Amino acid sequence: MWSGMISGQSTMMKKRARRFSLNLNDDSRLRRIASVSMPLWQWILAVIALGGAGLLMSGVIVGLTPLRKLLPGFMEESTRALTEENIMRLDSLQAAYEKDRAYVENILTVFDTDRQSTDSASLVVNPRPLTADSVMSRTPEEEKFIKMMEQREKYNLSILAPLAAEGMLFNPPSDECVFTAATRKSTAAEIIIPSDSPVGAIADGMVLDTFFSPSDGGNVIIIQHGNGFASRISRLGNMLVSRGDYVQAGQIIAFPQSGHGRDGSRLMIEIWRNSDPLIPFELIGH
Repeated sequence: MWSGMISGQSTMMKKRARRFSLNLNDDSRLRRIASVSMPLWQWILAVIALGGAGLLMSGVIVGLTPLRKLLPGFMEESTRALTEENIMRLDSLQAAYEKDRAYVENILTVFDTDRQSTDSASLVVNPRPLTADSVMSRTPEEEKFIKMMEQREKYNLSILAPLAAEGMLFNPPSDECVFTAATRKSTAAEIIIPSDSPVGAIADGMVLDTFFSPSDGGNVIIIQHGNGFASRISRLGNMLVSRGDYVQAGQIIAFPQSGHGRDGSRLMIEIWRNSDPLIPFELIGH
């Protein structure tokens, strides 16, 4: 039976350094097989050298021999390229599938005659929602740029709104309506109209929806006009048209609610072009 032993020896001689021994003994024959005696710093260097040699040999074996193929997670370049290509194809197919599925669901919703009228914005579903990891917070430079563009677009919206309506003729909802001074520069304009004066369409178009909205304080009508324009009039009373009807400019579409003394009824009107809000007073208030 062999056994190893490390022992330290000291001496009273000042010039002799303390040494540590590594002995390999054969206990069955009571004899020493080998013995190595070195100072502590030499033992530390030997251990570091052996560890570095082991790491170097392992790197050579893994990098230059076929043994690297046995490592967990190893993938050849050709296999990795093929895998990445298949992943991108699968992602594209998934996106196309979800887009087609959303389109089919929208078609089924449109043809569902039993569904209750509601805001179409609630039916929109993002087929590719963003994950939390994909959403990054805005940097100070981005915030500064966004504020600058908002100010610029606000100016352009006010100055260029009449130009956007070139080729379109808009009529006021009533010949006796008056815009309130506080909303003449707002995209949601308030109009005062006599209680006995009917409300007409501001331009030719198709009625997209009519519904009652408690938050809007009455009935609401949304009309799609030509050249990308759309209008929304709320706080209405009795409706004379319904969804899917085609109306002409000036055609009576509803009656206002009961007025409040001399102030009459107050309607809210909004106008968009290609989803961009416009200022109604600049289009129909003059």
